[in-house]
Amino acid sequence: MMTLIIGFLIGCAFGAILFLGGASSYRKILGTLLLKDMTIIKLMMTAIGVGTLGIYLLDQGGLAHMSIKPAYIWGIVAGGAIFGTGWAISGYCPGTCLVGTAEGKFDAVATLIGGLVGALIFAWAFPMLDELLLQNANFGKITIQGLLGINGLYLAVPFSFAMLFAAFFLLKDRYE
Repeated sequence: MMTLIIGFLIGCAFGAILFLGGASSYRKILGTLLLKDMTIIKLMMTAIGVGTLGIYLLDQGGLAHMSIKPAYIWGIVAGGAIFGTGWAISGYCPGTCLVGTAEGKFDAVATLIGGLVGALIFAWAFPMLDELLLQNANFGKITIQGLLGINGLYLAVPFSFAMLFAAFFLLKDRYE
């Protein structure tokens, strides 16, 4: 039960950061998609940089457990295409959609309903898709550290610092 409470509180904090960063603002999202407003990209790069190193260190310390999922190439391609198309059409990714819904934005509510309907359709079609697409392109549980044969910390630290450096020192807030 405590894990659920902690997860809920972290989710609320994440939602507040998205809201305060303007990630549910149509103008910010459009500016991001046009590569003119870097606010959301900088927010995402900061979250990725901190999260990558944080989760890896928690895993190394035994406080978290990273469960590597099998790499289903066609599932990744299809999921990426659906995610990208949905974001381009609606202007929301799942996290920002929930923030927009909490703000009472109708377009976010419509996007949330569409996402839930899509999830139900996927759950219904999964047995057929699993045989047809997923199992045929299952590459197993592969990782970059496994392919290179090195400790993942040697990847996580420079990657995290590169993300944070780019977010704070390379990207400008706005491009015209």
